[in-house]
Amino acid sequence: MLMGGGPDGKQNKTDAIDNVDIVDLNQAAPKFVAAAPLNLPRLHLNAILLPDRTVFVTGGSLKQEDTPLARLQSEIYDPSTDTWTLTAACEVPRLYHSTALLLPDGTVVTAGGNPEGGHHVKWDQDPNEEMRLEIFTPPYLFKGPRPVIGSAPEQWAYGATIDINSPDAGGLKWAHLIRPCVTTHSFDGSQRLVDLPIASQAGGIVKITVPVNRNVAPPGWYMLFVVNRIGVPSEARWVHLH
Repeated sequence: MLMGGGPDGKQNKTDAIDNVDIVDLNQAAPKFVAAAPLNLPRLHLNAILLPDRTVFVTGGSLKQEDTPLARLQSEIYDPSTDTWTLTAACEVPRLYHSTALLLPDGTVVTAGGNPEGGHHVKWDQDPNEEMRLEIFTPPYLFKGPRPVIGSAPEQWAYGATIDINSPDAGGLKWAHLIRPCVTTHSFDGSQRLVDLPIASQAGGIVKITVPVNRNVAPPGWYMLFVVNRIGVPSEARWVHLH
């Protein structure tokens, strides 16, 4: 998924774009297809996969690293309806040198930005470096009680069947892994949500299947989430896939 963007070069002050394109890598001949555009054209944004399988977009600006034109209002993309919805506004402009990370409790932390006048000295010697953090609480945390992961194995093998203990077994819609964010300069090529097909869920036990393909889920640490039928996610458990 690619979204937003703008002209090359800081001297080019053309406005950002609102284009969104998605590629389905399951197709025999994958190609990017246009999706619904952003509500607010922006470049240097940060995008986060949320555990309800939507995409949260925050930060950026209408023009290259332009603080007065910073996009303070965030928005969320729902792939099931191909729609964008405007949501909460932040207080701190987040431009090119910023980041956003999904936390295990399902919220998102945003950090960084651009110091006045640009980067001319080491970050820890620059009094203008942006040190404020903000936390975004997604709408799903206001829908109702959260499902619970009582326990789950920490070490996972490819192709295994895993038992997750949960009092919400029988009322879950999804189980999945989300890889930790590794965002730099508005790109995160590592971010992914890996579906865990639910084989059965009853009696406090949710049986899920771990993918076999290491290209779908590269080895490493992931956040395990379960999501109920109204789209509310649990808090995550860290698991190690190897």
